[in-house]
Amino acid sequence: MPKTESNAEVADRAMAALRAAGYQTRPANFEDLPEAVEMFNAAERELHGKDTFTLERYEQEWRIPGLNLETDTRVIFAPNGALVGLVEVWDVLNPPVHPWLWARVGPGYQNQGIGSALMAWALARARAAEERLEPDVRLAPRAGTITSHLQSTTLFEDLGMAPVRYGWTMMIEMVLPPPAPHWPTNIRVRTHNHPKDAEAVFRAQDEAFRDHWGYVDGNYDEDFAQWQHAFFKIHELDPELWFLAEDGDEIAGLAICFPHADEDPEMGWVEILCVRKPWRQKGLGLALLHHTFGAYYSRGLRRVGLDVDTQNLSGATRLYQKAGMHVHREHVTYEIELRPGKELGKTG
Repeated sequence: MPKTESNAEVADRAMAALRAAGYQTRPANFEDLPEAVEMFNAAERELHGKDTFTLERYEQEWRIPGLNLETDTRVIFAPNGALVGLVEVWDVLNPPVHPWLWARVGPGYQNQGIGSALMAWALARARAAEERLEPDVRLAPRAGTITSHLQSTTLFEDLGMAPVRYGWTMMIEMVLPPPAPHWPTNIRVRTHNHPKDAEAVFRAQDEAFRDHWGYVDGNYDEDFAQWQHAFFKIHELDPELWFLAEDGDEIAGLAICFPHADEDPEMGWVEILCVRKPWRQKGLGLALLHHTFGAYYSRGLRRVGLDVDTQNLSGATRLYQKAGMHVHREHVTYEIELRPGKELGKTG
């Protein structure tokens, strides 16, 4: 019976083939940022027709606590010296049961083994997470793409990855002002007071998502530090677009919104919309959504978008459709099991 190659052996073989063809590879560093961001945007223009990355924001991506460029990234340079591929392994959360693999290959360099080499390296690197897990815990890296991008779905499947979850990007295009929100009894809404409200908002969001697919109970201090970096440094903070629905002193639900979507400066973006369990099934989610639509409408934006898990048990897809949103595109999460064991992530 032939011996099955390990992830590391597959990665070494793939990288060796590229080097034989004149390509070079090494860990990324901050000096690579301008060329990397240009390559990312060239790939995005091919996919979506628009630039979505900025140098300032992506620098903050690389500065998130827990990410080590030396050990967690690889870049590939073509024989002409151009940066044509990059991969990142995000196992910054503890416990790191589902490292996130993110890669890009520059236009004109697909189908040359670059994506396969990068992802093979990433799978080999993801095994390092075993050292931070109990021996009976399952390790399964994940990656994602839009379902229409067959190059990515084919690549993932060729590596042995399988689709495990689907999501939608949904949007609304408002011709008329949205309906006024109908708040449940005793609910009042206000905007975020930064930084005073930060910890309470994080705790409310964390609790609201505990029953969502993929949730992993982690280390509070580390999770909070990463959440603050993501929402206050990577993204542009606009406290007037953070809406806290309160019942007395309790945050019952909230909407965390960004001034515009990454892909479209003329579209508002709802990053988080959630309601804590005791206040569900009372119309609070719809009221928050209408309130959010109204805020964007008053700013002159007529399009608003968000991402949603299509198998969400709380009925979020029905809520968004009821509010007038439609499916813009579908995306899929792939997974591969590197070590069997107890699944720590929420599976519902």
